[in-house]
Amino acid sequence: MKRSRIAYSDEVRNELLGDDGNSSENQRAHLLDNTERLERSSRRLEAGYQIAVETEQIGQEMLENLSHDREKIQRARERLRETDANLGKSSRILTGMLRRIIQNRILIVVLAVIIIFTTMMAIFLSVRGR
Repeated sequence: MKRSRIAYSDEVRNELLGDDGNSSENQRAHLLDNTERLERSSRRLEAGYQIAVETEQIGQEMLENLSHDREKIQRARERLRETDANLGKSSRILTGMLRRIIQNRILIVVLAVIIIFTTMMAIFLSVRGR
């Protein structure tokens, strides 16, 4: 058991110190592999950054759209309040007009009754006086 540990530690030491003839090729292969990994990671990070930038732009556009929509809603609400006030005024004016129409009709009926009564009295007096 102790020999296997020693052999393993010797193997690790040789690998680390580069006593092996293939170590420069292994190191070169490891370097190339690590460089490829680094490049892939860099591309992924760049892609993630691009997505984050696009997402931020979309979010900014959405906030601007929401701001414009809010302004439109506020203007519409203000117009609605003005329209409601105008409807109130119109309703009061129409109510006044209806009262005057009713008063005028009552006045016409009273005048018609007076004219009819006066005419009948004149006819009655002229017939009775003969």
